[in-house]
Amino acid sequence: MNAMRRNQAGMTLIELLVAMSLMAILSVLGYKGFSALLISRERLMEVSAQWVDLARVFARLGGEVSNLSPAVGSVPSVQLEGDTDRQVLRLALPSSLLASGVDDVAYQVGVGGLDWSTARAAGQTFPLLGAGYRVHWRLQLEDGRWVDSWRQGGENRPRLLEMQVSNPAFGTITRYWRVS
Repeated sequence: MNAMRRNQAGMTLIELLVAMSLMAILSVLGYKGFSALLISRERLMEVSAQWVDLARVFARLGGEVSNLSPAVGSVPSVQLEGDTDRQVLRLALPSSLLASGVDDVAYQVGVGGLDWSTARAAGQTFPLLGAGYRVHWRLQLEDGRWVDSWRQGGENRPRLLEMQVSNPAFGTITRYWRVS
């Protein structure tokens, strides 16, 4: 009889199944939380990359606008062409690398986003912002009017350049540069 009264030191099958079930439930909850964390991190990295791209475009355009010189011969320093969906902003920048002494830099808005080209790159176009971005430019003339297109002519020259960039991730950002 003493042999039958020994305390059992192990676990029953029911206790083992309950412990495994609890461990499985906690593992699933942990996995879902970790998965959501990874998805949030990935989305944050995408939005961060979009902000970095936008900052690079603003820095590039700001640097080029600050290097504008008055019109050289018949080449105006700033031109804004096209309609609202396909605008082209042209800047005439001084260049010691080109025989003409003027580098024609173009920012072109299209369905694919924003592209940049320069006379130095022999007709190559470089993407700056992807298709998710909408870009729109305006120029404020000396008389205070805002225009969506402008070519050299008359005494009414541009004094401000406005750039609006829209993206679903961050809405609309507007930036201004002094032209003259």
